[in-house]
Amino acid sequence: MPWAYQHRPAAGFGLWPHIEAEHLRCVHEPLLWKVQLGSRSDPTQVVPTLRAAVLGPMDHDWHPPEWLKSHQIDAVRRVRSSLAAFRCSILADAVGLGKTYMALAVAAGYGSVAVVVPAALKSQWQRVSKELGVHVSVQTHDMLSRGKNVSAADLIVVDEAHRVRNPATRRYAVLARSVRQSQLLLLTATPVVNRASDLVNLLRLALADNAFALLGLPSLEQSLARRDYGRIVQSTAPIIIARSPHTIPSLQTALPRLHDAPILRPPTAEPQVLTELLRIVDQLEFPSMANDANSSLLKLHLLYRLASSTDACRDTARRHLAYADRAIAAAERGELLSRRTASQIFSSEHDLQLDLHDLERPASPIQTDKLTADRARLRCLLRRLSGINGPSPKAATLARLLAERPAQKTIVFTAAVSTALHLAAVMRWHHVAVVGSGRAWIASGRIPVEEALSLFAPIARRARDPAPSSRVLTLVATDLVSEGLDLQDADAVVHYDLPWTPLRLAQRIGRIARLGSIHNAADVWWFALPYALERRLELQARIAQKVEHQLSLRVAATSGVGRARIVNQQLEQRELLGGTGCARRVTEPRHTVVQGPLAAAIAVRWHWGAVSIPELLVIAGRPLRQVTDYAEMSASIRLLSAAARSHQRPPDDLVGFLLSVIRQRFAASEGGPVNQTALQLTRRLMRHARTAGRNRDVESLDLLDAVLERLKEGVNIGCERDLGQLLSLGAPIEGLREWVALRSLPPVRPPEFEIDAAMFGDGSIC
Repeated sequence: MPWAYQHRPAAGFGLWPHIEAEHLRCVHEPLLWKVQLGSRSDPTQVVPTLRAAVLGPMDHDWHPPEWLKSHQIDAVRRVRSSLAAFRCSILADAVGLGKTYMALAVAAGYGSVAVVVPAALKSQWQRVSKELGVHVSVQTHDMLSRGKNVSAADLIVVDEAHRVRNPATRRYAVLARSVRQSQLLLLTATPVVNRASDLVNLLRLALADNAFALLGLPSLEQSLARRDYGRIVQSTAPIIIARSPHTIPSLQTALPRLHDAPILRPPTAEPQVLTELLRIVDQLEFPSMANDANSSLLKLHLLYRLASSTDACRDTARRHLAYADRAIAAAERGELLSRRTASQIFSSEHDLQLDLHDLERPASPIQTDKLTADRARLRCLLRRLSGINGPSPKAATLARLLAERPAQKTIVFTAAVSTALHLAAVMRWHHVAVVGSGRAWIASGRIPVEEALSLFAPIARRARDPAPSSRVLTLVATDLVSEGLDLQDADAVVHYDLPWTPLRLAQRIGRIARLGSIHNAADVWWFALPYALERRLELQARIAQKVEHQLSLRVAATSGVGRARIVNQQLEQRELLGGTGCARRVTEPRHTVVQGPLAAAIAVRWHWGAVSIPELLVIAGRPLRQVTDYAEMSASIRLLSAAARSHQRPPDDLVGFLLSVIRQRFAASEGGPVNQTALQLTRRLMRHARTAGRNRDVESLDLLDAVLERLKEGVNIGCERDLGQLLSLGAPIEGLREWVALRSLPPVRPPEFEIDAAMFGDGSIC
C-alpha cells in the first residue's frame, strides 16, 4: 500500500504528523504539506535512485557525438542539465581528462558560442573546434583585461576560469557584465586556488547570491563569512562536475602512472656565497613602499628569484636598482614616483602575482638618505651576483638527472625566463628549447612558440615529425605552458622551481598525465628550496596550507610538494556513491524501511518551471541533523541497504525532520537575496521610489517596481554593479529600462518538490 504523510504547522510552532493510508500527491501550500512516499519496495529497487541523486541532474535523452569518450558522456550530460537549471555550470574535472572536448560537445547544442581562453591556448581551441566542426568565437583573457566585452552568444565558455576569480580585476568585471541572458560554462581543474572565496566569486559571475536557497544555501556570501564550507559544497554540487581518474573505472589504465622522485634541495649558489647574498637581501628595506607589508612583498619577490637562479636574481635586482634611482630623483624634486613608471620597470616580473598597481605608495616624498642606503645595498648585491660564474649546484644536479634520460622527453618548469636560458646554456642547447614570456628559443635562435612546442611534442601537437637534428628532447619553460597545452609526448616533469600554489603543480603534471599519452608511466622530479631560503619564503608551508583548504572544499584532485597527485577523498566519495548516475527517472516514488539506526536517505526532486533538480538528503545522528559529509552519507546508505527489511512504518521523527527541512528551503527561496549589496541597492531604490511618489511620477514608480522585483528574484554580481552605477547617476529612466530588459528572465511557477525514493531506518538498532 502506498504511504503518504500530511503535516500541518501547529500555530506556527513545529509540525505534527498525520498518516493517510491513501495515495496523495505532493503540493506546496501555505499551511499544507503532503508527502507521497509511494509503495513499499525492496531496498535494491530504492538504492540506485538514491545513489544517482547525489550527482544532481543528468540529461539522459541527449545523444553524444561520436568523438566523445565514454567517461566524457556522463559529464556532458550533467553539464547540459545544470546549464538548463541554473544557466551556469563548472566543469572541474582533473587535468588531462579532456575538458576542451567536453565543452565543445556542449557547445554543439547552441546557436552561438563565445569562448574565452588564455592567449597561449587560442590556437589550440581554434584548431580543435575546427576539426570537430563546432563553430565558436574565440577571444582571450587579455582582451577582457583591456576592457573588451565578450561577444554576444547563447553560451559563454571560459577556459582556465580560475584566472577570472578575482572580483577586483577588470577581466572579472567585464565578464560579469557580459553574462546577461547567456549561459556560462566555466572550465577549471581547480576552482579553489587560495581560498573558498575563489569558488563563490566564480559562481557569482552568473548567479545570484540566493541562487541555491532551495538547496539549503540562502546566501553564498553569508555562508562564506561563516566558513560554512560543507554547506556551500553540498548545495552547489548540482552545477559542479569534478572528477578524478580514480573515480572513473575506464581511466584506471588510460593515464600514465605517476612516480614521485625524492625531494632535492640543491642551492643556487655555493653555501657560503648564498649566505652572503641572503645577508644583503635581509638588509633591504624598500622605503619607497607605504608600509611594511608592501616592503615584505618586494623582499619575498627578490628571494623567490634567488631561489630560482642567481641569473634571475640579478635581473630583478637590476630592476629594483633602476626603480631606486628613479625614486631618488623624484624625491629630490619633492615628488613621488608614478605607478606607471614602476609598472614599466617591472613589466616582465609576473611571478608572485606582483602587481605594483596594487602596492600602496607613501603619502609624501621619502627622505633620500633611506633610498640612498637601499640603493647602495642593491649595488653591493649586484656586484656579488656578477662575480658568480659557471653552473650553479642546482643546475648541475638537473644536468645529471637529464643525462640519465638521453633519449626521453622531459619538461622542466622554472619561475623565470633568465633561469630557463641559463639551464639551456648549461646543457649547451643540445636538443633543448626554451619557452617563456610569449617567446621561444632553440640553439639556432628565436622561433615562434608553437613551432618550439611542435618540435618537442609533434604527436600531441599533430605536427610533422622533425628531422633528428631539430628534435627537442628537453623543454625548459615557465608556467606559460602549464595551462591546457597538449604535451604528452613527454614522460617526465621537473619542478625545478616550486610555484606559489598547488594549482600550478597540478597543471604542470597535467601536461603529460593526460588522455592520448603514449606512456604507461611518468616521472615527477621535485626541487625544493634550501632550508635557509625555505625559512624566509615558507613556500612549502604555503602550498601545504592551500592543499588543506582545497581538500576541505572538496574540489578536484590536487598536488603537493613531493606528491604528484592528491585525490580529494570527499570528492571521490561523492562520485563513487553516485556511480555512473545512470538510474533513470522513476515513474512513481518508492520507499523502504529497514531494521537499522534512526536514519534516512531520501532522493528529493525540486521543480521550478521546466527545471528538475534531484538531491540526496541524508538524515542521521542524535539529535537528528542533515549530513553534508559525503563519506558519512555513503556509510549511512551502505549500512541501511545491508539491513533486513522492517515491517514498521517510516518513523515520524524522520519524516517530521524532512518536512522541516523542506519548509525552511521554501521559506528561504521566497525571501529573496540577503547579501549586503542587494540590501543596499534595495534601500537606494526605495529612496528613489519615495522621491518619485512625492513627485507623482507614475512612470518612474512602475519602472522602479519592476527593478525591485527583478532584484528580489536575484541577479549576478555584474547586474548588481550596473544597477549601483545607474543609481549613482540618479536612476535615469532609460538606463533602468534597459537594465530590466537585458536581465529579464521568463516567469516560472513557484517551486514544488516530490520524493523519488526514500530509505528509512526504523531506529531498532542504536
